[in-house]
Amino acid sequence: MFPITFRSMMLAAALVTLLSAHAWAQGCKHCGCKSDCNKVCRLVCEEKKVEITCFGVKTEEFCIPGPSKLACKNYDDVCDFAEGGCKDGVCSGPKKFVWTQWIPGCAKIHTKKKLMKRTVTKTIPRYKWVVEDLCGQCENKLPQATVQAGTEVPPLPRLDASVKVHPVCTLPAN
Repeated sequence: MFPITFRSMMLAAALVTLLSAHAWAQGCKHCGCKSDCNKVCRLVCEEKKVEITCFGVKTEEFCIPGPSKLACKNYDDVCDFAEGGCKDGVCSGPKKFVWTQWIPGCAKIHTKKKLMKRTVTKTIPRYKWVVEDLCGQCENKLPQATVQAGTEVPPLPRLDASVKVHPVCTLPAN
């Protein structure tokens, strides 16, 4: 580890000051020149993705059986192991198992509705104002954001006298 001294702290402070001065003096955002730059409000059109949830129904058919009829009773002996009722070390006595056999009746088709969900992604235009540092040449060459007919454009934001407002938004004629 290096010991923190007054000299190393002064060197770090000078480095931070130099880097921040370089960041402030970058100049024009488009061409990078460091000539006379002005702060300009510019309308930018971006695309925004919006997810929309849609609900609907899906029909599904199923059968409901009608009444069934009794056919007959069945009997069977279970757990009756040979050699004294023991098998694999388990000993038990015989047991009668009884079940009833049924004859199914007619069935009818019914329909049920299931709620279904679907998500749709839609891309819509989004407008926002940005402040940029631009030189005189780039200010005249700015790409203009076009706004669709019928769209309400918000008024320019209020700024102090040092910020120049550039009319870059063109509205189509109705």
